Amino acid sequence: MTPKDPGPAYCLNPACGKPIGRTIGSGRPRAYCSDACGRAYRKAREKSLTPDALAHQAFTGQVADELAQVITRLLQLAHTRQPLAALSLMRVAEADLEDLKAALIQQARDDRQRNADIAQCLGLPSEQLTRKYSTEAVRRRKESRPLRTRTRVRLPRQATPAPSPVPQTTPATRLPAHRRTPDGGGEMTTSRARAPDRHTHGPAAVLTRALAQLHYASGKSRRELATDVEVSASYVSRVLNGERCPSWKVARRLTLACGGDPAEVQPLWAAARGRIPSQRQSLPAALRGLHLAAARPHTDQIGLSTRLTEHTITGMLDGTALPSWEDVEELAHALHAEAQPLRPLWNAACAALSGPPPRTADPATKVTG
Repeated sequence: MTPKDPGPAYCLNPACGKPIGRTIGSGRPRAYCSDACGRAYRKAREKSLTPDALAHQAFTGQVADELAQVITRLLQLAHTRQPLAALSLMRVAEADLEDLKAALIQQARDDRQRNADIAQCLGLPSEQLTRKYSTEAVRRRKESRPLRTRTRVRLPRQATPAPSPVPQTTPATRLPAHRRTPDGGGEMTTSRARAPDRHTHGPAAVLTRALAQLHYASGKSRRELATDVEVSASYVSRVLNGERCPSWKVARRLTLACGGDPAEVQPLWAAARGRIPSQRQSLPAALRGLHLAAARPHTDQIGLSTRLTEHTITGMLDGTALPSWEDVEELAHALHAEAQPLRPLWNAACAALSGPPPRTADPATKVTG
């Protein structure tokens, strides 16, 4: 257990983190900088989503994004008179619609909506909804989706599409060289973020790897680190081995004791605890946290396994450019981490620009203002 700390400490509210003074004496030591800050944190914690609800929310967003890409491609095929390719692609859209329906049903259940109300929205009997879209059925659909073989639609090189009767508002997605067909044509493939050959780690494992990397770089023994953090050596060992997820107070002290930046670790800690990161945590800091957890590989090494350029990767890490969401996904997966916990930070970064978010995997957009 963590011993009493008579010295300076920090507010346990992750959105605050202000230093608070503690004195030796009787009574319970202060955990928050003020009573109002403590009440605000407890109120937000009560309203926060459970880890399962967060996973369902992430699944819903993933399916919706991928369905939007398929619909965009369908529009292009329809306007350029390629009916066979469009009909083949419709099978992908129909499967995505079923996944999205299941995800939204589970999301409504997480919001404690009545089963009868959900069934009424779909025009289904309650019994059929319970039987076809049970929580277990949604879970199986969610787990099988990343491994599902998506239908590919090859566009022959010799085909010359007719001019589109409507202006194309969305540029075509540029395919990496290793995904182009031998004859030069394009193909509809799975999202880069769901490539089956990329092994990713969950948020808790990423936090453990980041703290372990900081400990390795510090050169300190676990006993020395325990002394600096003022916890037992066995507790430090359990944290660094992934057996315990520490409180933010302990995680912050571990980071500082190893010479790290708490701003890079805090988004990883929030994701490991199943919490939505606050907007005070920036997207570049979170990406640097993933970079730390992956032992800080060089940008050219990352570029070999992705289509991202070194300039784009550097801009994403130092915050000089706002990338598209697909670029964030690709960088996260290249660093062996899940991308979905970064989605709130990316949304906040887009909202800060007061403009529409990037919709394609085009090179990163310069941040202005």
